[in-house]
Amino acid sequence: MFHLKAFSIQHDQAAQRVGTDALVLGAWPFRYTQRPLRRVLDVGTGTGILALLQAQRHPEALIEAWELEESATREAQANFLSSPFAARLSLHQASFLDRARELASSSTFAPFDLIISNPPFYPEEVVSSETLLAYAPSLLTPHGALALITPASSLPSLRQCAVESLLRLAELVHVYSVPGRLVRVLTLWCRLRVGEDYIPTHTEYLTLLGKDGASTPAYRALMQPYLLPEYL
Repeated sequence: MFHLKAFSIQHDQAAQRVGTDALVLGAWPFRYTQRPLRRVLDVGTGTGILALLQAQRHPEALIEAWELEESATREAQANFLSSPFAARLSLHQASFLDRARELASSSTFAPFDLIISNPPFYPEEVVSSETLLAYAPSLLTPHGALALITPASSLPSLRQCAVESLLRLAELVHVYSVPGRLVRVLTLWCRLRVGEDYIPTHTEYLTLLGKDGASTPAYRALMQPYLLPEYL
């Protein structure tokens, strides 16, 4: 059991345990997401950690989570029900493509203000970052956004896929494990509007550990609202 300040996570059944990638993505205060967020989607929720962090961060939002794996779905459901946010969380066991196509054909579908995902890092997986970029426009509100965490090396291919989906890179966070070692990028993608003036990508940098191996002040400040002191 992984205990946070506002909730706890059971994570012995899902393929992915709670890790730094999901924590950083869930806590990062993206500047260009719509406010207030009313509907948030977590794709590939696993243990449910991203959905729960979004529920804590956005008390006005309804959070929907999708997960394909049966054991992970059971674990996420248990984590949702034991949290103080249970009334605002919903969970669907389904593949991303099946669920996305189902909603796209529904006359009652209410689009999302934010889609967030810590997707698998392998292109052959069911839900890749490229698939999310391709389908995001059909699931988002006009001012909605897609937030991802991916290996730093994937950024060029993500940019190409985004162009094909008429999305632009609104925010980019370079995440370093230690000084000088870039390992991940946080990206936020918004719709590209025809005739819109050029808007430069807002870029930031986050280093997780200092040369002494201790958490950096920036990482501690980011995670302070969520993690217990012993994890900082």
